Amino acid sequence: MSYAIGIVTYQPDKQRLQENILSALTNQEAGHVFIVDNHSSNLSDIQQLVADYPRTVLVENDDNKGIAHALNQIAECAEKQGYEWFVTLDQDSVMPKRSMDEYEQYTQDDDIGIICPSVVDRNMGAEYNPSHQETDVIHQCITAGNLVRLEAWKKAGGFSEELFIDGVDFDFCLKIEKAGYKILRVNRIQLLQEVGHGKKIPLPFHHQMSVLHHSPTRLYYIARNYLYIGQKHHQRWHWAVEVAKRMFIVLCFEKNRWKKLRYMLIGIRHSMKGILGKCPL
Repeated sequence: MSYAIGIVTYQPDKQRLQENILSALTNQEAGHVFIVDNHSSNLSDIQQLVADYPRTVLVENDDNKGIAHALNQIAECAEKQGYEWFVTLDQDSVMPKRSMDEYEQYTQDDDIGIICPSVVDRNMGAEYNPSHQETDVIHQCITAGNLVRLEAWKKAGGFSEELFIDGVDFDFCLKIEKAGYKILRVNRIQLLQEVGHGKKIPLPFHHQMSVLHHSPTRLYYIARNYLYIGQKHHQRWHWAVEVAKRMFIVLCFEKNRWKKLRYMLIGIRHSMKGILGKCPL
């Protein structure tokens, strides 16, 4: 089984992007590596990297069209080249060498739409419900490190470009399940990821809270898109609680809290008015 690998970039760190490309190319069954760049100011650095690796193709967007648009471009490139699967990576994620080859044994099940790794955050350690099982069928995963069945991507209607960023992955997971596919997490494969500038805050009774220190703009997208996802998938209460949690964390533990809260409130208002796409602020 051959598959394409896709990396979405925006102002990437050149060294980490190179590490990402090299790790991807260690997989024996890897075909093309498609890098979709969302109008980075350091595009020349990316062009130099691509020139060093003959199987790597650069798609240059003339504007930042958002991560969902870029992911759909990767899927379209993979489809044109005749692949049945494609891998989704981003500039901050580095997969262990040959990890994608290990996914292959799970691709024979026709009802699996996404195969994903467990996640280790660079700042906070193991995240996202670590498990001692070899695999788990789960309901949500982040985009980075996923092996996606092209047929499932198409039946699900692709990634939702109106979201632009934040929540694109969770929305896609819900669409994949509605299309009749499962999401399988391979727990021994660990993705090294960095979400914001996160750290753990100790709480009473041996509990901890993740504080991510996102920018005001990212928090605008989170508040707006999470509420939109809740309305779209009939999960309003769940996603409203997620937004409320983020607001509480910002208020209690983060700097620049009032600007961040203002952006979140604008995001909530825009969600109610149906204003989507790129942040207008």
